[in-house]
Amino acid sequence: MKQVLCIMTHPDSDWEKLVKVLEEHPSIQCFPTDHGYHHPDDLKVLTDHFHKKNNSAAVWATVVLYNKDFTCRALSKSCKFIYWAGDSTDYRMDGLKLWHKRTGGLWNPSLSEKESLFSSIFG
Repeated sequence: MKQVLCIMTHPDSDWEKLVKVLEEHPSIQCFPTDHGYHHPDDLKVLTDHFHKKNNSAAVWATVVLYNKDFTCRALSKSCKFIYWAGDSTDYRMDGLKLWHKRTGGLWNPSLSEKESLFSSIFG
């Protein structure tokens, strides 16, 4: 099974900074698909993209900007998660916190501690 990393965030979170740091790792490539994930088969839209690392270490990452675009709880068994709030403290955090509680994953990791970030993803 291919490794999938979902970056759960919102449009005003400055999520591009996180993606830039993640893509510094040779095994992570982000594909913002603007696609909803409502069934395990929907991951195929993501993992069909050609990956820079063509082996089992490859991690396909995607950005999910709206809670409505990720509705299948069963997908949480197939994905790892990073919840990126940026500096936001508004109402959108409620939805992110709810999903974080359901699925676990990293919450708003420090971008200056890259090794810790990468070890959390691969550890």
